[in-house]
Order: sequence, then C-alpha cells, then structure tokens
Amino acid sequence: MAGERDKYGTLIDPAERYQDFMLAMYDLWSLAEEYGYSNEARATMNQARLSFMAEFEARHPGFGSGRAIWE
Repeated sequence: MAGERDKYGTLIDPAERYQDFMLAMYDLWSLAEEYGYSNEARATMNQARLSFMAEFEARHPGFGSGRAIWE
C-alpha cells in the first residue's frame, strides 16, 4: 500500500486519496467499455470524472506531492 494511511487504512494526503479514487473510477470506465456499455453511458461517467476533478482542484489548489500535485 503506497502512501501514508491512518489507523483505518485511509490515505491521509487528500491528493493521494483523489488519485486513488480517480484510478478506481478509470477502472470502472474501462470495465464499462470491456462489457460493451454504450458510448453515451461511458460519456456520462466521464462527465462525472470531470466534475470530481474540478471539485478537488477547487478544494485543494496545488495540493499534494510528487505525482499527486494537481495544477
């Protein structure tokens, strides 16, 4: 498990949590494609991804370290 975690196993750094979340979201999008879900349904997932990205950037501008810095 990469990244520092609290006693419950939750990533401490918000940027690392975001990165972990977005990787899981990408995995779901990829599975949706593999399972033959429509382009429209996958486009909706992509819009959700963009919404999460915008919210994180608004809440934590320039936050994180290493690969987890979002500018």
